[in-house]
Amino acid sequence: MKKRMLSFASLGLVCATLFLSCNTHNQHEEELLDSALEIPAKIISNVDAATLFQNDHSTRLSQIGKSTTTFKDKAIHFELETLDTYINHLETIAVSKNIPITGLSFIFGTDANGKRTTFLMPSTRNVTLDYQESFTIENGKFLTFKHINSSLELQNSSQNDENLVLSTNGYLSFNEAVTLFNTYQTQYIQPFQAKVKKDYYTKAVWYSLEEMKGYIDYLQKKSTNHNLAITGIDVFFGVYNTDPSLELKSNAQTVFLVASAQQQTIINIEGKSLKTFIQNDFFSKETSTTDDDESLTYNMGQLSPPPVNN
Repeated sequence: MKKRMLSFASLGLVCATLFLSCNTHNQHEEELLDSALEIPAKIISNVDAATLFQNDHSTRLSQIGKSTTTFKDKAIHFELETLDTYINHLETIAVSKNIPITGLSFIFGTDANGKRTTFLMPSTRNVTLDYQESFTIENGKFLTFKHINSSLELQNSSQNDENLVLSTNGYLSFNEAVTLFNTYQTQYIQPFQAKVKKDYYTKAVWYSLEEMKGYIDYLQKKSTNHNLAITGIDVFFGVYNTDPSLELKSNAQTVFLVASAQQQTIINIEGKSLKTFIQNDFFSKETSTTDDDESLTYNMGQLSPPPVNN
């Protein structure tokens, strides 16, 4: 009997050793995969993301009587598959119509319920004004979307036929996009402008196609390596700190992009939610400000306006 007990004990030790060995091996494999995965240059830390989020609430929403805006209403969701299809479509259009598409802009808008949103449009370089100018095509006509202006005029007739303006609810016509854009001006910029005078008020954020493809690829690989089930990107409005060293970005409105998994915004490879981090960890002394290698948050796009030195 004693021998049998010793045998079981020995077997248990072997199993435990094998289990620990397997876990260590799997962890080592994950670390190797992560070390081989290049971190996109515009990945930001969790603290930076939370700062952008908090600044937006305190310096923008609270200033114009919208301090009760919920976390859910701040998240603007796009599926990864939809974004991937959209970018591939832009590359096809660039070749078929011989248009030098440089990237895409997240243009600011406000929906019929007064909720901030953003929609995507392709861009090409406006050499004269030195900025990335958005555009769409309708009925074979090239239509520029000058988001450096305070408002835009509607076309006499407008109908989406090229799928170039992507919103969270599908593709938009030029006029539908203009309505969202102009409403943002009246409901968000003008009330803020009445209280805070600035040289410009951001209305779009631009990323190159390569940057967006790189970020999507990064999320997909991180998702696979860490079993995160990332299926989308949540876009949030943010505001940079007031800091002269940031130059044009000082106290400027922006957007930042965060991974979305199972209808939850997650900021790192541990699957921690942005909402939980802001509520519980943001002010912790132990919170790292250099966690870029674990972060899933993207920022530092080009702001528009201003059109000069952007």
